[in-house]
This record gives sequence, structure tokens and C-alpha cells, in this order.
Amino acid sequence: MNWPRIILDGTSMSLLFNAVVGVGFLLFPQAYSTMFPKEIKEAAAPYVDRREVRKMKLILYLLYLLLFVYWGISAHYAGVSGFGNLFWTGYIEMTMVSISDFLILDCWLPLKAKPFIRGAEHCRAWERKEWLKKLAIPEHAIGWTFLVCPVAGVIVAGIGMAIG
Repeated sequence: MNWPRIILDGTSMSLLFNAVVGVGFLLFPQAYSTMFPKEIKEAAAPYVDRREVRKMKLILYLLYLLLFVYWGISAHYAGVSGFGNLFWTGYIEMTMVSISDFLILDCWLPLKAKPFIRGAEHCRAWERKEWLKKLAIPEHAIGWTFLVCPVAGVIVAGIGMAIG
């Protein structure tokens, strides 16, 4: 494994991920409410435009595709070989994205996002403790750790092995 490359790629893709998600939120704030805690999602539902939700999902799918392809190619050209090493490279890099997502998008952004989501301005779910308990901690401690990061590792390993 190439640790300097893992740290560089993980950091750069974390910055890219948060920037793209942040800009996407500025463009389609109501659409992003579909990924927020249930109370906010329900309160904002009457104002959600399905076309914006499709655009938001397209942006996110393309972003993940870019991350996986970049990581697979980068790891291959950095000399990382073997399925196990490629898997752990992808897993660690996606973990870095998860940590930055948690810190920036789940700890800092909700307080800033509240005025942008129509219909949900007065929801209790905006409170930091509620937000962390109902969305951020389960998502990153369980969802990302046991689902998203392993899937990313397998995809990165597959891409790295395919081009190797």
C-alpha cells in the first residue's frame, strides 16, 4: 500500500466530495431535504420538486463514479497491487470522505442549511443533538463503515485489478 498516495487521494477527494455536495445543496436545497431526518423530510415534502431530486441524484451518482474510477486508476498507477491492498486503499480513502462528510456536512452544515429548507424551519430535528442521534452518527458509524466503505473498496479493487 502507498500511504502518502492514500492520504493525498483521500484528502483531495474528500474536498471534492464536500465541495460538490455543498454546491449541489446551494442549487437544489429542497431536493437535499429528502436525505435529512424524517421530521425535516416530512415537513419539507410539499415543497420538493421531483425533477430537482433527480438532478441531485444524478450529480451524486456521477460524483461517486468519479471517486471510484479515480481511486482505482490512481492506486494502480501508484503501484498498489493485489485485491486486498486495492480493497483497503479504497476502504481507507472512502473512510476519509466519510469523516469529512460527518464533520463538514453533518456537524457544521445543518445549522447553516436550516433557512434554505422551506416548511422545515421549526423542526426539532435541526438541533445538533437530534441531528447527530437520528442521522449523522448512525449513517457514518454503521452505514458508511459497514456498507459504503466496503463497497467502495470492492469497486476500487475491481477497477485496479481490471486495468492491471
